[in-house]
Amino acid sequence: MGKPAEEDPLVAKAFKADSHEELARAVENLTSEEAQFFLTKLEAAIRKRKIQLTGYLVSMLVWIAAMMGALAYYGTHRGFVGWVFLIPFGLVGVILFAFGKWADRAGAVAKSPPSAPAAK
Repeated sequence: MGKPAEEDPLVAKAFKADSHEELARAVENLTSEEAQFFLTKLEAAIRKRKIQLTGYLVSMLVWIAAMMGALAYYGTHRGFVGWVFLIPFGLVGVILFAFGKWADRAGAVAKSPPSAPAAK
């Protein structure tokens, strides 16, 4: 896999509880276009984290249900059926991969803020 996308330092500060005042002062000094760009990046980062959290929760619930099913299958069949315990982990992997791809697409924003028109 590739290197994870770099987060904007201002956006990263938004997720730290001890730096909200510093962040508010920094945003006040931005132009309206830069503030809008920051807001867009912040919304994308929040959306990405919500999707990731949802993926973790869904995969955990699927893992529990699949493990219960695997235990039931293991208890009711004779012979080697240990392979059934691989299925829950495979499902978790697929779910986390799918939610990760979805979160990456949802969190994608342009790399740089809009530039001011050149002064003549």
